[in-house]
Amino acid sequence: MNNLLLAFALTHAMLLAWTFRAGNSGSLGLWWLRALLVGMCYDNLVQASGQWFVGEAWYEAANTVRFFLHAVLLPMLMLFALHTAQLAGVGVARTPAFISSCRLFTAAAIAWGLYHEVWLLQLEPVSVAGVDKLRSTSTLPPVATILTNLLVLPIAFAIWRIAQWRWLLLGTLFIFVVNGATGAQAWGFAVGNFAEIVYVLTLLGTEKQFSARCTKIRET
Repeated sequence: MNNLLLAFALTHAMLLAWTFRAGNSGSLGLWWLRALLVGMCYDNLVQASGQWFVGEAWYEAANTVRFFLHAVLLPMLMLFALHTAQLAGVGVARTPAFISSCRLFTAAAIAWGLYHEVWLLQLEPVSVAGVDKLRSTSTLPPVATILTNLLVLPIAFAIWRIAQWRWLLLGTLFIFVVNGATGAQAWGFAVGNFAEIVYVLTLLGTEKQFSARCTKIRET
């Protein structure tokens, strides 16, 4: 299982490298995806290295960074979806009230994550499916992530209906269902990490699709 986590980390690193060879390097959405890939790669590396370092003093701090990245980066999916909806021509996505609501939710979700997942974080060593790692002692589900996915779904649906781009919707549905179905299992984290790769591929495809449309509009 540790080798699988290392393979996931390598996949994220390769996707990160690819983003610098394709697409618009100045896109804010693409820079967010790069940060997300860095966070995913880091997450897998830290978990995989637990077999060697779980007893080291610095390993707890390394895991705290893992939870910090999770709390800050994942709620920004809402802003990515908002920007994509605007490029797709979803009318409501350009209204001040909707834009403010998305920004307010993102800020609140980040604040909640920083408070609950970082400030209140307590870690305990566990051995799961052959992986020695540190996990949070909290039994509360990742509320901010769940709500973000739920709220992105109708935005992704609108993008599909108006712009005929279904991959953001399918990707969001996929990771939501997979994490919901396997999250309680001991091996669920490995399946969830695989689902993240699938999802980030749909996000990269979405960013490339609509950044290309934006470029064409500017050129006309």
